[in-house]
Amino acid sequence: METAAKLAVSALSDAIDIGILDLEKAEFYITEGGFTGLRYDGQDYSRITLRRALPVKYPDEYISVADKDNKEIGIIRSLSELRKDQYEIVMAELENRYYCPTVQEVRSVKDKLGYVYLELVLKRDDLLYKKNCAVKDVSKNIRMLDDERLAIFDVDGNRYIIQSLSKLDKKSLKRLEPYLF
Repeated sequence: METAAKLAVSALSDAIDIGILDLEKAEFYITEGGFTGLRYDGQDYSRITLRRALPVKYPDEYISVADKDNKEIGIIRSLSELRKDQYEIVMAELENRYYCPTVQEVRSVKDKLGYVYLELVLKRDDLLYKKNCAVKDVSKNIRMLDDERLAIFDVDGNRYIIQSLSKLDKKSLKRLEPYLF
């Protein structure tokens, strides 16, 4: 009876194993072509994709690592577990994938033919620049992340974040109010 119970527990743990990578066996690297690669447990994956499982709430935890065919290799439980050189490679890839400048000002909002056109002033790396973008289906693509933060997803797949609605200037907030759900 004890053996059957052990087998059941073993089968259950195998069934719910989410494939956490053993980072002692992992080596992330940059290829000659500038892609991120991974050597793991005797395999060499010359091009990998990194995705955040919980990008908004826990951006540095549960990072999915997939090969060039989008087959998951495993999951990094926490970026804090990586050595410094490995952390820098992984973070550079994630920052590239999840490029997300902050909105400093909303200069104009126009609603036309099912699209909302926004003229934004963005900040990235202490630089300000203007960006025009279009949003379709605002109920899905302009959404509150929590009580203060707002995310805007444009038709090109870009993301923009307003870190604090209470700190946004009054004109910008007034322009956005009809789209805040």
